[in-house]
Amino acid sequence: MSQMRRLFAGCLLVLLFFFLCAGGTWADEDDEEPDYARTGAYFRGAAQLAVWTAQEGTFPAAPVSWQPDFAFDLAIGWRNSERIALEAEFEWIINHEQPTDGSWLLGVNGKFFLLEDRIQPYVILGAGAMWVKVPGANVSKGDWAFRNGIGVDVYLNNHWALTGETSFVWGVGSVWDNYFLNFSLGAMYRF
Repeated sequence: MSQMRRLFAGCLLVLLFFFLCAGGTWADEDDEEPDYARTGAYFRGAAQLAVWTAQEGTFPAAPVSWQPDFAFDLAIGWRNSERIALEAEFEWIINHEQPTDGSWLLGVNGKFFLLEDRIQPYVILGAGAMWVKVPGANVSKGDWAFRNGIGVDVYLNNHWALTGETSFVWGVGSVWDNYFLNFSLGAMYRF
C-alpha cells in the first residue's frame, strides 16, 4: 500500500508543479477582460479516487466489489461555444494490489455548461474504449464504455481554473461487468 501512496503523492506533485510553473498571475490581468466562456483550446489534468467493481477474474480470484483505488486523467479539449466543449480524455485507474492490473480508458467527452461566469457547473457525457485487467485475470479485456457525470470549473483568472468532477463509467460487450465511480480534483489551463 505504501507504493500506491508514493505513486499517488508523485502524481499530485507533478500536477501541482504543472499548475504553479505554467506562468501567469493568479489575479486577472488589467489589460485582459475576463471571458471565461470564450472558445478555444484547453488542457486539463486531475488526480482521482475511483471506486470500481468487476465481476470477472480467473479462479480462485473473487469478484471485486466497489474497491477504491487511485487514478489520474489527462484531457485536451476545445470549447466550441459558450455552453459546449469537446475533449479527448485518457484515464488510468491503478489497481491497489498490482499496478499493472489496472484499467485504461480513452474516450471523447461532451461538456455542457450551465453558467458562463467564474464558476461554471457542467454535465458531461462521453464514450470511448476501456481496457480492464482485474486481479487474477490472465489477460486484459477491451470494449466500449460510456461516461456520464457532473462537474464544476472555478476560474482563478482568464487562463487557470480548478476543476472538480464526479462521473460514472460503465462498460459494454466484453467489459459489461466493470463499473467505475470517479471523484476527481484537478487544474485546467485555457489558451
